[in-house]
Amino acid sequence: MSDAAAADAALAEADRSLRAADPERWRTTLFAGGVARARLVAIYAFNVEIARVRETVSEPMLGQIRLQWWREAFDEIEAGKPARKHPLVEALAAVRPDFGPLREAIDARERDLDDAPFVDLAEMTAYAEGTGGSIARAAFGAPHPAARAIGTAYALAGMLRALPFFARQRRTPLPLDAIAAAGLTPDAIHENKAGSALRAVVEPVASRAAALLAEARAHRVEKASFVAALPAKVAALALRRLADAGFDPFAPALHRPHPGDIWRLWWAHSLRRF
Repeated sequence: MSDAAAADAALAEADRSLRAADPERWRTTLFAGGVARARLVAIYAFNVEIARVRETVSEPMLGQIRLQWWREAFDEIEAGKPARKHPLVEALAAVRPDFGPLREAIDARERDLDDAPFVDLAEMTAYAEGTGGSIARAAFGAPHPAARAIGTAYALAGMLRALPFFARQRRTPLPLDAIAAAGLTPDAIHENKAGSALRAVVEPVASRAAALLAEARAHRVEKASFVAALPAKVAALALRRLADAGFDPFAPALHRPHPGDIWRLWWAHSLRRF
């Protein structure tokens, strides 16, 4: 197989992986074409890969080793060495994104190996900035004042939507001080016994994400970069539905598919509004 064919095969595998694991972000890439889309797919598929590390290892040390493996893979690509025989490494080597933000995302993912809740909203937001914010910066490809805010908001909204997933693992991404102030415990949230008191914990996080989206909207995003901003529309839709559900991340309506969202993304892309 030629180098070009191998790169195409690796990118096709990244596309399949992203579509299966993160269909909403995958849909945003459909509004890009050619090399631009390939780069976004590889970046977002990499995010899926490192986000899964916590779920695929039996102890934190193994997770640390896995994250270090990615750092070393980047070192080799940047040094001009042959890419490791791993489809996603080969995909990233083919598109050569800015590895700086991706390294920051790796560093932030080390926090996943600690099951302790975030102390407060500031710590939760810092984690979202390190993970989602870094991925968004890589997706934009060049410095942009909206990128970090968009990625951070997307990550915060995602953590709220994933609360049932975390609860099944007896983990919570919510701030511990807010949980205590609401008269709750992490166990009550894990067992979906928080009731209406959960709103007092969830709503401030959603408000922080909404404020970040408002901050991002204050900056013009050029047409050439707008596909990288489309996750902001995904986050905005998620936050609106969460508010409609009374800020209850366990509400069944939040976990149903929304096939009309592709048209909402098309409209956002056409008007360059998120």
